[in-house]
Amino acid sequence: MYRKTYHWIFAGAVALAAGCDEAEPAGGDDIALRPYACPVWKCGFNSAEVNGRSIRELNLDGAANSEGMRIVGFVAPLGLLGNYQLTVENDALVARNPSGQTLKGLQLVGATILVQAPGLLALPVPISVLGYQEIDSWAEGAPKVPTYALLYPDLAALLGVRNVCSGNLLDTLASAATVIGGETYDLADKTVNAGRSRWLTIACAGSAAAKMRLLGYGPQSSATTPAQRQATLKMVTADYCGGGESYTQDGTEVHWANASGTVAPQSGQLGDVEAVWTEDGALCLGTPRIAGTVADCSLPSCAGLAVDDGEWVTYAAAP
Repeated sequence: MYRKTYHWIFAGAVALAAGCDEAEPAGGDDIALRPYACPVWKCGFNSAEVNGRSIRELNLDGAANSEGMRIVGFVAPLGLLGNYQLTVENDALVARNPSGQTLKGLQLVGATILVQAPGLLALPVPISVLGYQEIDSWAEGAPKVPTYALLYPDLAALLGVRNVCSGNLLDTLASAATVIGGETYDLADKTVNAGRSRWLTIACAGSAAAKMRLLGYGPQSSATTPAQRQATLKMVTADYCGGGESYTQDGTEVHWANASGTVAPQSGQLGDVEAVWTEDGALCLGTPRIAGTVADCSLPSCAGLAVDDGEWVTYAAAP
């Protein structure tokens, strides 16, 4: 699945339509053991942390996020001068200078984003781009998805650095984050905060936000609407009732297909229909992806409903 375009600097030392869902759209506290042979970007882990997991969203103009973290500088890779400024274009990191020169993809390896925590005495934390990889989208016809290894110093860590994406990540240097431009996500309600110009979300492998991007639903890299993207978050997290409660566990198998046909199940042995999904949650509930689940809301049977009645349809794993 992965295109091997690794490139590392370590200073100082066809769509996939079956997935393992996650309980958080852009990070979470629980560390889940990944099922054997389940790829990192498919099942992954769901934690993004720098000083209390406060790095999930950042403003490119230096405004503080909800945890008081803010970008205070950007340093281009060693040897490059020209006052480069960081931005996000087409849901990918890009740096430009006043002369019109552009850095993106592998050209950003070695760059540093300086992020500061709240407090007058807080020193900037250098978050370095130490790896870049392009991975296949899960949506038919969609371009490859840029992913980054973002690391920051931590003297207590084995290698002296820690990946912004942590959880059960075994490879500290893994390209484990993708970025989403102009949009952030409410982790409690599992809703989309659209139209947030100059904001970016760092979505870690295994999170629902990252899966949304891999499914071809990036706000800048697709023609999807905020409602369609919110329906995707509700679907991935099994938020049946639409209020933010997930009726799933990390690593649970589920199969999905969307109304536009860019994502379709590849398995020939699908289980029963689980649900049809909109931005408000499930329109109906058939066989839950976790057997024995009882939702805290009243939902009709899925008989007579199809994917065209919503944005997604999901199927439980075949028994």
